[in-house]
Amino acid sequence: MSCPFLKEGCARYCHVAPIRKLILDGPGAASGICASPRYLECELVNKNEAQHSRCPHLEQMRVQYCGISPVTKFVPFSDSALSNCTGNSYRYCDSYLMLARPHASTAVNLLYSPNHFWLDVADSGLCHIGLDRFVADFAGSIDGITFITMHGKHCPALALTIHGVEWPMSFPNPVLIQKVNGRVRSDPSRIVKDPYGAGWLFEGWEVPGRTRDGLVSGAQASAWQGDERARLALEIHETDALDCDGGMPVSGIAQLLPHRHLVCLLQHFLSKHDWTAED
Repeated sequence: MSCPFLKEGCARYCHVAPIRKLILDGPGAASGICASPRYLECELVNKNEAQHSRCPHLEQMRVQYCGISPVTKFVPFSDSALSNCTGNSYRYCDSYLMLARPHASTAVNLLYSPNHFWLDVADSGLCHIGLDRFVADFAGSIDGITFITMHGKHCPALALTIHGVEWPMSFPNPVLIQKVNGRVRSDPSRIVKDPYGAGWLFEGWEVPGRTRDGLVSGAQASAWQGDERARLALEIHETDALDCDGGMPVSGIAQLLPHRHLVCLLQHFLSKHDWTAED
């Protein structure tokens, strides 16, 4: 499925110009000197050649481009298979997210790991991986992120810094990683504000029979998320970390915890383990 904002058209360019500049055909395009006998006024034209009704160096090609991007970039159809706009990746594009789902806070059709990573797998096998809403609400604010694995066939790994504590995390299954979301390094708040969209972390290709192993989805995932929030509340209430009298933890509870209690909770909830592990 392609991005709904992906446009198609025909662009023109001069194949003898030192810099190829694509100009989209449309109203007024034919009035340029390249498409008229006035092309002889161009300094790139050999005046001794036979005259034509239009410049013989004028070329055309079919292109695709984003209809909402502030800067238009034309992609030739021959390269369109390489564009994020023609596959599952468009759903993680900032321009798309800004207009299509600016207030998204939930996610459907995702797979989840026990240590709160989510996995989105397209029909093509292209994968996106991030951290779920539980992590975003628990942290409230993320000081920094360091990618440990960035390319190749690995279990995607990173280190989050939350309230001064650097914590290593890894997705439990291997993925053929092709890139990471570099924007979250300069702006870690993307993980908290939009964990299922702009806060994605890894992009890569599924390893058949392995990448989805042991993950849950649908009703099972929803029930687990509720259980995790209840378990977090119980663990906080059973410690002397905060003066509280019940209820669910507020968003950003990690920012209120002493260092030793925060480390304990990170170990219990964000460490790599299976669904039956005893915490």
